[in-house]
Amino acid sequence: MNGWRANLDRAMSAYPASARKRRCSRVIEHGAKIELAFSFNKSNFDHIDELVVHFVAMQVGAMQCTPSDNKQASVCYRCNVDQAKNFGKRLAYASTLPLAHAPASTSHQRVPLSVLLTRALLAYTQEYEKDPAATGLPNLVVWSNVLSHINSHGIEQNAFRRKAILATRAARVTIRHCSELGWLTIEKVKGKRTQTIFRTTKEGDRIRSVGAERATNTNKAWFKRFGPDAVYLHNALREIANHFELAYPQYITGYGVGDESLTGGNFLAAEPGPPRVPARGTEWPVVQRDQTNRESAPASASISHALTHFALDYEAANLGRLGLTTLLFQHLPDEGLKLSEARKLQPIPANDKSFYERHLYIAIEPGKESDGNRLVWPTQKTRIARDAYPFVVSDIEKQWERTYGRERVTKIREALEAMNERFDQDLPEYPATTQWMTPWYRPFLLTTSETMAVT
Repeated sequence: MNGWRANLDRAMSAYPASARKRRCSRVIEHGAKIELAFSFNKSNFDHIDELVVHFVAMQVGAMQCTPSDNKQASVCYRCNVDQAKNFGKRLAYASTLPLAHAPASTSHQRVPLSVLLTRALLAYTQEYEKDPAATGLPNLVVWSNVLSHINSHGIEQNAFRRKAILATRAARVTIRHCSELGWLTIEKVKGKRTQTIFRTTKEGDRIRSVGAERATNTNKAWFKRFGPDAVYLHNALREIANHFELAYPQYITGYGVGDESLTGGNFLAAEPGPPRVPARGTEWPVVQRDQTNRESAPASASISHALTHFALDYEAANLGRLGLTTLLFQHLPDEGLKLSEARKLQPIPANDKSFYERHLYIAIEPGKESDGNRLVWPTQKTRIARDAYPFVVSDIEKQWERTYGRERVTKIREALEAMNERFDQDLPEYPATTQWMTPWYRPFLLTTSETMAVT
């Protein structure tokens, strides 16, 4: 049997959810023409699978037909070999086949450590960004991940990426926006076409200094407001970070404007090391951590490094991404959620082109984009990620206790819980890791006229 055919059979073995109907799903071959027949019952899970199968068929260009073997089927699609290969890949991608088994059930009644770290990071961001001067203040993420690494002496673009720990696409778009604001110059090195120097302008130096001064003052205000809890948290997180093998951005960030994942997926496989390197896209820079020059980093950096490491540990469990599961998946019930309610959680245009639809995390009832009463359903892999979430975050915290010391991790949790009682209670449970790259979501320059909102 051809490899693609074995993969197709394996993918179809996961559809639909009901085992009895699954036995009726089949591949009908007629040389270069292939028919994929499916049978579904009336259950919610089978209905979701039917929506997924139809969506995949439209993606690959398969045509609906009547099964040529004259056997029963709820729906059948005709396609060529290439379409059948893609059909199988996409069906498998939406199923539970690529996922690992959830860890054994453990105590998970507490607020996840990742949520506490997120709220601390966003509370610090609020402190930094409140009451910006009339002359302007760079938002904290732009200052942390871009401006703090560039000065008037200049830095070569690849050196910048390694220092900032930004994927190429993230660096490209943020550098371009900073240049358009007049903060940076982008200079080609004569005789070396591939070398580019980033250098701050006079205005860029001023904005950079404004951000540095605000970060220093925010640190002082942060430690004064939260006292020993904030001091212990900062020092303990820095001690934990000394065990990290890789360097992370000063502020947690996605791979690019359209990709919230931290490392860009799994095109390159994880490496056991040392250093241990996560699965990643080709543009994510692998930089070993340097223990020097860490004293001046603000408290936001120590919190962000811990949150980034926690998120990477979560992704290593191969049960979904921490951000997607925290912000959306855990809120999608088996019975579905009205589109109008789902849109309060995440931007979902419901036009068959959105991130969540293209990646087969959700299935949406057909209809107009404006119809908020349509139901949004969790697909097979999303249900597994959702149900595993409380156990995975609990398991990672226990791993941290074994690796970094139970007493230290316990005290970190206690400090975060005490501080959390004084944070705004409507803070998100995970940062928006891509919005900082696009000024129409989060202005690079904050002024007194801006409405401050941390998302």
